[in-house]
Amino acid sequence: MLAALTVTFLDLTGMQLIIGTLPRTTLALVMLMEGGFGLLAGAGIALSSTPSISKIGEITIGSATWSREGERHAERVAGKWIIASSLIILLGFALSLG
Repeated sequence: MLAALTVTFLDLTGMQLIIGTLPRTTLALVMLMEGGFGLLAGAGIALSSTPSISKIGEITIGSATWSREGERHAERVAGKWIIASSLIILLGFALSLG
């Protein structure tokens, strides 16, 4: 929740400084885009720790072998990204409705 509010505040401040106004539609589109990127990042984080992807990384770039603890950690991190991104998308929808 704090991450989503921080991103929203930074968007508001940045748009105010750069553009000089706060166009609601532009802010809503920016928040939806950022939320989408966050969801993609969360999915990438979760996918990167699966056994098959870890094996490919181990063979191609010599990364560490797959571990169950590493997968659990990646799932926790990805969950935080997905929750924060979902909240940003919801805030974007709320702005577009108003």
